[in-house]
This record gives sequence, structure tokens and C-alpha cells, in this order.
Amino acid sequence: MRILVTGGSGFLGRHIIEAAQEAGHQVFYPRSAEFNLMTMEGVDKYMAGIRQRYGGIDVIIHGAAYYGGIGIIQTEPATVFNRNCQMGLNVFEIARKHHVKKVMPIGSACSYPGHLEGDLKEEQFWEGKLHDSVEAYGFSKKLLFVAQRAYYKQFGIESNHLVLTNLYGPHDVFTEYRSHVLSALIKKFTDAKEKVTLWGDGSPIREFLYVKDAAQAIVRAVPLPHDPEPVNIGTGVGTSIYELAETIADFTEFKGIIEWDRSKPNGMKRKVLSVTKMKDKLGWNPSYSLRDGLKETINWYLPNKDQADKRE
Repeated sequence: MRILVTGGSGFLGRHIIEAAQEAGHQVFYPRSAEFNLMTMEGVDKYMAGIRQRYGGIDVIIHGAAYYGGIGIIQTEPATVFNRNCQMGLNVFEIARKHHVKKVMPIGSACSYPGHLEGDLKEEQFWEGKLHDSVEAYGFSKKLLFVAQRAYYKQFGIESNHLVLTNLYGPHDVFTEYRSHVLSALIKKFTDAKEKVTLWGDGSPIREFLYVKDAAQAIVRAVPLPHDPEPVNIGTGVGTSIYELAETIADFTEFKGIIEWDRSKPNGMKRKVLSVTKMKDKLGWNPSYSLRDGLKETINWYLPNKDQADKRE
């Protein structure tokens, strides 16, 4: 298939490209300078060129996003919501205008209702409001679920909605302002000498999926028949932030003090995805354990630290 990946130079996008190429797909990954999803500048020209030379695009995997941890979502909620909604809706308009058969927007576990406890199941997707700490980002992803139904009903554009848990791995954003919890912890422990101060009390339970596994799951979903209902993509294994911090401290050989700032928010108490549907639909399980993925991530980060710390 001919696949266009948005956000191809980003953390997840570059791994999707690699996995799709390994699977034998022809992959296109335009940069924003020639394919601007906010302004649509250059998009028609790029798509017309692909149609003329290769016959057009079969599938768009929408991996572009403006994202970060709790800090950025609380500081820039309007920016996070606006950018992600605009980019996502523009992708569907690109598919409509240029006769793309299928769009695969990448969803997020932040889209689940904030009051839920236990493993999050797909049938609970609409059972309440989102957690305040992630509402702006989570709802921008949930919006795309509605877009999938609307564009299929009116224009016949097919889709699958993959709901990803927390990702980590090489080429992630490690700067404090935009990083997710795992990459933020890696940077904190490698930077610190005597003490590391962390948000909350360490009790929240989170699930972590190595980015290479996530990319494999996304590519495996490309040939699935149209189904706009969500499919969770994760490990199904929960780890407390406290345990995660202790493990990273061990792997980075940190010998100092870990201090918990209980004045800062924890977020949801537990956010772990049920992966029964994933196993049934994809016939797939992640390859990396958390410890193995952490080792590989840290082994990549340390020799690339100067460059990684500058990425925004």
C-alpha cells in the first residue's frame, strides 16, 4: 500500500515509517515546510504530485501531534486543543479531497473518562467526562473518533481508531516542559547529582508501551477492515510512578535522594488499558518488557543527550 505518515520526523512517526517500510509498504512522510497541516499550505501540490507519479495515497496514518505531559496541558490547554483539532480535521479533509481510502488517526488513553478505575475497556470510552488534567489533549483525540464516523457516513472514508497508552523510547522529547513522565524521569535522574524532586506522591499507576512496539501495532492495523470503534494498544501491565522512578534511578546509577512534591497533582489514580480486543483483532503482543525498553531507551539517550535535550 501507499501510506502517508504525518509527523514523520517526530517521535512516533519515524518509528511508524520504519515499521511500514519493513512491512513492504511504500511510505511518504512530508515535512511541514511542504505539507502544513495547520495552514494547508503545500498540501494540494504535494498530493497532486503523489497522484501523478504514483497513483495517489491509499492510507493516511495521522501521527502528528502537539503533546506533552501534565505540565504543558495545564499551561497551554487552548494551544494543545486548537493545534491538534485543526490538524486532525484537516487530515480528513485531505482524504476527502484527494480520494484517500482510509485514515488512521492515532488516539490516546487520555480520551477515556477520568472517573474510571481498573483496566480501561473500549466499551467505556463514552462513559463520562475526561480527567481535568488531560482534558484539552484527550478531547482533541476524541474529536477524531467523531470525524471517523462522519466522514465514513458521508464520503465512505474508512478508518480504525487505535487508542495508545503512554509511549517511550529513542527520539522522544526529553525537555522538561514537553516530556511525558518516563522521558522526564530519565532526564531528571541523569541530570541530578544529589536530589530529584518528583510531582505527586508516586502512587498513580500507569502503563508504558515501547515506541517500536506501538509502531508495529499501528502498521499491523493498516489492512484491518473498516471499524471506527476504538481498539486499545498497550501492554495491559500497570506500574506505579514510584516503582518506575526507582527502576530508572537504578538503571542510571543515581545514588541521591528522591523527594516527592505532594503539592503537585497526581493525575488519574490508575490508567491501564484492557488489551483483550487488541490481541483478538491484531493477533499481536508487545515484544518489549518495561525493563528491556527502559534499558534500550537509556542506552540511546546517554550518548545522544546533548542533542536530545535540545529537541522541543
